[in-house]
Amino acid sequence: MNKNVLNEDSLLINKAQNGDEGAFNFLMTKYYPRVYASLYSFTKSKEDSEDIAQQTFVKVWQQINSFRGESALFTWIYRIAINLAKNYVASSAYKKQKVNISSDSVEIDFPSYENPENSLMHLESLNGIKSYVNQLPESLRTAFTLREVDGKSYEEIANITNTPIGTVRSRIFRAREGVLEYIAKEL
Repeated sequence: MNKNVLNEDSLLINKAQNGDEGAFNFLMTKYYPRVYASLYSFTKSKEDSEDIAQQTFVKVWQQINSFRGESALFTWIYRIAINLAKNYVASSAYKKQKVNISSDSVEIDFPSYENPENSLMHLESLNGIKSYVNQLPESLRTAFTLREVDGKSYEEIANITNTPIGTVRSRIFRAREGVLEYIAKEL
């Protein structure tokens, strides 16, 4: 990461830790889009992602004095966001909400193909793969999504999930292997 960015973040963190709301607001404005995008890839819901992102920054503000700088600020914020998302997904409110969502309300953008039959087959394949990934155990799904959807490095995933890097690699490998087996068998 650029040294200027690190110095700027360090200065803003110090000010926020001393109660400067303006410095915190600047950090929130800077990192909110990345946090929201990551949460959206996790929850697949605009509303849930917005709610959890707001909760994340409330918690960051409440705990800013506990940030020790052992990792990048975004990694620390991201870990808080993902933990809140995991708790939300595990909650009964989320499960009840998921039951009430119809397939008509889901908005997914896929590239269009000239042949409608190919387009339909492609759509069914993508939906099948997404469904398979959503059924993976939470630890595999999280590692896989962070790597394949969010493009995080193994080191970043290890920091975010507070898991040894070897475990992260194993989880991603197992998830990829499962996806490939699903594709070979179902598609």
